[in-house]
Amino acid sequence: MTDKRERILNAAEALIAHYGFQGMSMQLVARQADVATGTIYRYFKDKESLLRCVHEERMQEVSVALLAGLDSGPPSYQQFRTLWLNCIRYLLDNPDCLMYRVQYEASPLFNREEEKQMDERYFKPVFEFFERGREAGIFRNIPAELLGFLALENLMLLTQKHTKGCIRLEESLYDELIDAAWNAILKR
Repeated sequence: MTDKRERILNAAEALIAHYGFQGMSMQLVARQADVATGTIYRYFKDKESLLRCVHEERMQEVSVALLAGLDSGPPSYQQFRTLWLNCIRYLLDNPDCLMYRVQYEASPLFNREEEKQMDERYFKPVFEFFERGREAGIFRNIPAELLGFLALENLMLLTQKHTKGCIRLEESLYDELIDAAWNAILKR
């Protein structure tokens, strides 16, 4: 990816994360990315294609970060721990990505069918992890997608609260939080 293109994507993401869709214009993106406004149109047809591209590329980045060190073997506490830690570290290191996602999902650009396809494309191994655990009788007998939400989606809210200064997420709490998330999905 070219440096200019990446700067444009980062600028659009940051502007939307902090000011919402209404607070973002191509001129502001250009200014923040330190490129001419016309340069944006060399890479993106229009504002919508820029925003869809930000969303798709960030979803891909999240999936790579989440899956680092995860294998396709039987689900275990250690694998769950790796997945959980990958998730929280990515979210804490990339707060604009999280805020962008919240804004994107509340926008008219959000399309449930496209989102489902992206989930399938980028997060299939995560859902398979939960499905294998369910089938093995380790996890509760609820759909894999819901197991994933129970175990990981709360991290988005926690990191959002942390970023806003409402709570402090310290590494000393991670083991207890992982244990609580693991217990939430274990079959009893």
